[in-house]
Amino acid sequence: MRQEVWSFEVVELLKNEGHRADAQAMTAYMKGLFPFLGIKKPLRAALTKPLFERANLPSKAELQTTCEALWALPEREYQMVALDLIRKFERQLVPEDLPWIKALILEKSWWDSVDFLATHAVGSLLERFPAHIRPVLETWIHDPNMWLNRSAIIAQVLYRKNLDVDFLEMAILPHIPSKEFFLRKAIGWALRSHAARDPHWVHAFVEAHRAELSGLSIREALKHFR
Repeated sequence: MRQEVWSFEVVELLKNEGHRADAQAMTAYMKGLFPFLGIKKPLRAALTKPLFERANLPSKAELQTTCEALWALPEREYQMVALDLIRKFERQLVPEDLPWIKALILEKSWWDSVDFLATHAVGSLLERFPAHIRPVLETWIHDPNMWLNRSAIIAQVLYRKNLDVDFLEMAILPHIPSKEFFLRKAIGWALRSHAARDPHWVHAFVEAHRAELSGLSIREALKHFR
């Protein structure tokens, strides 16, 4: 199935299935940044399920253009379907995919899309291709764009092994003074996630930087400590 057909089929499946009240509530929840059809996740998944059968998926070669076509549509549900599609291909992503993943992070940026792309697509790439991906993410740490900063900080939160603690520290330290909520939250989230593997390191890090860390970052980092 060609990418234009796949994205067209998504539109055909979803365009008349929304609920006005849900659309209004979802738009309000996202601070009015995006219009919504008004389709909640369970219904969206059920409606698009036939397209995610192996025989109906676009090819890996068509993944980028398919996701870009969905990203260009106004309603947020279409970007969520693009994220569902990326999840299907997550372990097939290669370093050459990072530029267009970055472009999606930078377009229509908000926590729902950025966090998924950072923890799944970018995180998977960093884990499997550290020599190629880490140098790029090191530039994201110092980029003027806050969402790239956040992506670098949280890229490893889903890791169960092979976490690069030096990179984690490198990503966090420049943003400790930040007053930006999404960076303070990201720091706490990244530390809390690592605490499941190495609570002693996280506790020592927090104590070493307690005077500079925001209360939000500290509370998130130590959330599961007794």
